[in-house]
Amino acid sequence: MVKRGDGLRGKLIALEGTDGCGKTTHAKLLVEWLRSKGLKTVITDEPTDGRIGEILKRAAKGEFKLLPEVEALLFAADRVQHVAEIILPALESGNIVVTERYIHSSMAYQSARGLPLKWIKTINSRVPRPDLAILIDVPVADALKRIKPLRELDTFEQDQEFQKRVREKYREIADEESLIVVNGVAKIEEVQADIRKHVSALLGI
Repeated sequence: MVKRGDGLRGKLIALEGTDGCGKTTHAKLLVEWLRSKGLKTVITDEPTDGRIGEILKRAAKGEFKLLPEVEALLFAADRVQHVAEIILPALESGNIVVTERYIHSSMAYQSARGLPLKWIKTINSRVPRPDLAILIDVPVADALKRIKPLRELDTFEQDQEFQKRVREKYREIADEESLIVVNGVAKIEEVQADIRKHVSALLGI
């Protein structure tokens, strides 16, 4: 994966974790906090709402099946488009970009589907690494309990064994890739305080 270029004035922060870990909640709270400090901030997520992202979302709903290799390539393609259209312009304008899911999501989910991690890294090698990646770690059973009252589980979420493999992969990747791991089972305000502590260290605020 390419390193950040010197011409980028903003910072890229990725929130990672299994489905139901609280990424959406904490991304919104983090952005509200950053904006309250007068910092220009953009919030975004993956898969995107673009055409490639929509294919991935439809597959997750069970409308059709994708081979693991095809899925991995589509996620990588969606990410390249995401970076070109949203992330890089925002960073070049000096924004802090907070994204729900990024490179490490592909590494965890696609390797949990049996694909070689080296290959996953290769097909994602043309996008910049995040300045900070935070893994919100929650046991699968707890995460699914959070989702069920809100909406119907998608095909990935219904497979608890797969979700457990994803969590294991995330934890392995966290050690190898220097992700910050926070305890997502704690109270929301405690998790958010932990996230803000690491973001503060990154931004010097």
